[in-house]
Amino acid sequence: MKYSQQVLEMLRQAVSGQIDNFWDFSFKFNALFGEDENFAEAWDNENPEMFDALNDLELMMFLEEHDPSDKQGFITFLKPY
Repeated sequence: MKYSQQVLEMLRQAVSGQIDNFWDFSFKFNALFGEDENFAEAWDNENPEMFDALNDLELMMFLEEHDPSDKQGFITFLKPY
């Protein structure tokens, strides 16, 4: 699966309510933007527009600071992405 598709699949699972542990989701999703350097570089090369659109300070701050037990809050916030 291409890098962009992997990210879209993560977002689809999140907004459809298939994710029960948003704590793990937040760490995994944030890692795609740099901690996993190989993934981030390959994704940025594959689709720089999508990478830049999702590499958003508001999104990153939400993922780091939002209560991971607030499943509906995550769904509501992530839907526009």
